[in-house]
Amino acid sequence: MKLGIQGKLVLISLGVLTPAFTLGYIYFRREVEEGFGVPSADVARAVERLDSMAFVAGTVAFAIALVMSTIAAAIASRAARALALAARKMADGDLGARAGPYGEDEFGELGTALDQLARGYSDLVTEHRRERDRMRGVLVGMREGVLLLDRSRRVTLVNPALREMLLVGADVEGKSPLEVIRHGELVRLLDEADEEDAPATGEIDLGGLKPRRLLVHVVRIPGQEGGLLAVFVDVTHLRRLEALRKDFVANASHELRTPVAAIFSAAETLESVLGRDPDSARDFIAMIQRNAARLRNLVDDLLDLSRIESQDFAVHLEAVDPAEVAKAVVDLFRERAAKKRIVIASDYAPDCQALADRRGLEHVLTNLIDNAVKYCVGGNKVTIRTRAADGSILVDVEDDGPGIERQHLPRIFERFYRVDPGRSRELGGTGLGLSIVKHLVEAMRGSITVDSEPGKGTRFHVRLRCAEPTERVRPSAA
Repeated sequence: MKLGIQGKLVLISLGVLTPAFTLGYIYFRREVEEGFGVPSADVARAVERLDSMAFVAGTVAFAIALVMSTIAAAIASRAARALALAARKMADGDLGARAGPYGEDEFGELGTALDQLARGYSDLVTEHRRERDRMRGVLVGMREGVLLLDRSRRVTLVNPALREMLLVGADVEGKSPLEVIRHGELVRLLDEADEEDAPATGEIDLGGLKPRRLLVHVVRIPGQEGGLLAVFVDVTHLRRLEALRKDFVANASHELRTPVAAIFSAAETLESVLGRDPDSARDFIAMIQRNAARLRNLVDDLLDLSRIESQDFAVHLEAVDPAEVAKAVVDLFRERAAKKRIVIASDYAPDCQALADRRGLEHVLTNLIDNAVKYCVGGNKVTIRTRAADGSILVDVEDDGPGIERQHLPRIFERFYRVDPGRSRELGGTGLGLSIVKHLVEAMRGSITVDSEPGKGTRFHVRLRCAEPTERVRPSAA
């Protein structure tokens, strides 16, 4: 059976007191028996009394020693239990536990040292948690993806940005990189950074439901732990913009080269026939004028598109009645439409006021009506409608002309995209009109869509925000 501190102190006290008392008693009795020089009967009686007194004194001393040692043992045991309880709490993670109050004995010094250890460890853990939370906040807030591998090439960390890029869950830790990103180029970059102990950079293309192009930078982590750190940057949008820029430069160069070449050729021919063939000279002069006008329109559209895309074009949103704007625009095309025997009809709903830029809306309707009149033939009809629906103002420009095939509709608003390039150039189109229309509508915080079917016509839907009642303009009295 194990003895606690209290039992050990009692045994120690009895072990010390009993021998001392016994030796003192034996010595005193011998002196009594030998040194007093009195009759033996009197000595016997004195020894008997001494034995009785010794028994009583021993019993009292034993009881006092037992009580005192028990009290001392209880005090010491309580301090030890308090220290053991505080240490157990600290071991279980309760770093706020303390062993105090402290005394001036060894237990007090031990409690003070234990509390100092707990405070130091608590400060260390708090700083570690602060650093961990700070690092976690950085990783969560990063738009770049982060992949951390240990020395055995197993995933130890993937931040939310990379999980979104790769469309994977949070259960990727412990897997190999190929289980997370099935791409040979990534493995090559990891091998290069690991073997050559130098940063490796490259791009990988990811297919799937959401194709992406990622720029990957891999470095080896120094130290005994080793491992690799890979940072992923989504350059999909950047590469798409670069491709659009290249296409734009190529298309713009082609579009500019055609009228410039025509003007140059007509000018050379005009020089040779100017004196001897006036009729031909007039034809070449008309060709120069026509291509110069086309060149001017192309440059103007390029400048407009550049200003809108660079956000230098500031829209002034106000309450605008689209019917008023549509009436003004239709008046500009009535004569031209009449010459082609095209009917322009209208269907304006009352009390429709949109939040729009008047100049921008006028430009949008001008382009849409101009295209409708341009591509329709005699007997066709162009209709402009305005109505309110679902808290928005809808402006439709519809015709029953030749229509557009379905495969062209997704690209109809791209710059320089033409459904029929030859006819478009013949009619003076630059290929930028619908792209400008789309940018203008989006600048007014609206949207534009198109529905069309070959032989049944085309309908453009412009959706604008409805002006609030406090923003509306009351019609003036006649």
